[in-house]
Amino acid sequence: MIVLTLSNITNLNVSLQIGDLIYTSKTGVQTGAEDLQAVVTIGSSIGAGSIVGTLVDINMLAGATVELVVDNSGYASSVPANSFIMFSKYNQFVGDVMGYYAQAKFTNNSREKAEIFSVGSEVIINSK
Repeated sequence: MIVLTLSNITNLNVSLQIGDLIYTSKTGVQTGAEDLQAVVTIGSSIGAGSIVGTLVDINMLAGATVELVVDNSGYASSVPANSFIMFSKYNQFVGDVMGYYAQAKFTNNSREKAEIFSVGSEVIINSK
């Protein structure tokens, strides 16, 4: 586990949730007008993003300080000082229900025989 302590945070992004992936990129001065077109890799160096791990807890402390607890199992072992920290939403393309559910009740009030042809849903909630 890594604990990232962020100070002077007056407005934490409301989309940040437990389960999101945390990334870091070392800051530095880039000369010229070239874009590095960096690809996110595990444990990469300046200019490219590194996956730190999965967010497991958010602690709001006194004095506009926030602690992000990150599970870094299999990812970068540390975060360099003065790094840019960003996040992405957790993957939901697999279709597993994680924390949300829906319940439906179908009722037929007719005395005639009836059959349901199909029932489907494609709901994905990214954040609240």
